[in-house]
Amino acid sequence: MVDHHWLKFGSDKTFHADTYKFGFVYIITNLQTTKAYIGCKQYMIKAKFGEKESNWRVYTGSSKWLNEDIEKLGKKHFKFEIIAEYKNRRSLRYYELYYQMKYNVLASTLEGTDEPAYYNSRVGGKFYRPVESYEDPEYRRKQSESSNKRWSDPEKRKKISESLKNSEAFQKSRKDPEYRRKQSEAMKKRCEDPEYRKKLSEAAQKRTVNYDTEYRKKLSEAAKKGWVKRKRKKNARR
Repeated sequence: MVDHHWLKFGSDKTFHADTYKFGFVYIITNLQTTKAYIGCKQYMIKAKFGEKESNWRVYTGSSKWLNEDIEKLGKKHFKFEIIAEYKNRRSLRYYELYYQMKYNVLASTLEGTDEPAYYNSRVGGKFYRPVESYEDPEYRRKQSESSNKRWSDPEKRKKISESLKNSEAFQKSRKDPEYRRKQSEAMKKRCEDPEYRKKLSEAAQKRTVNYDTEYRKKLSEAAKKGWVKRKRKKNARR
């Protein structure tokens, strides 16, 4: 006799659990709306004197909204499916996140509506549903303005510069000749692209509009010094 509500994923066949494994990734679907929830569950949990079986047999997910709908509509209007079982915690957590990302649970919507297609409000247990999308032009404009404002402040630029100089990547680039060579080759390759150079130029022009006259003067002097230095090196190699 089966004493749980789980089915094999993609079928109406009863699922036969292998409780020697660590746990499973599941999907629970509202049969009336097709809205679903993807999560994971362990077979065993820690107890005072070792381990004990979890409530996986009657488990209905950890989503507050999902459980409210189950209580309101009844379990018969939901389908409980196990996608796959995994032998350890690492695999279980990895594949929970994998399927959540595969089905785009935070951004998908029910066809023809703005209603989220999943009850999930986060993935991997900590990454939450975005309030705004990076594809939203207004959001990108605000981010750009915020970035320009930060870089127009000399004190903030100084702090950012010091932070970068103290970073592990920067220290590595100063000490490792091979790393520096690869970085240089990568930059040269990018700069050979006319479109990339055009974008760099346009971005620089936009930034300097917000910079004070004194800072632009310093930028110009630094560029001239760099040009003279490169020219001297080139002449020395001849």
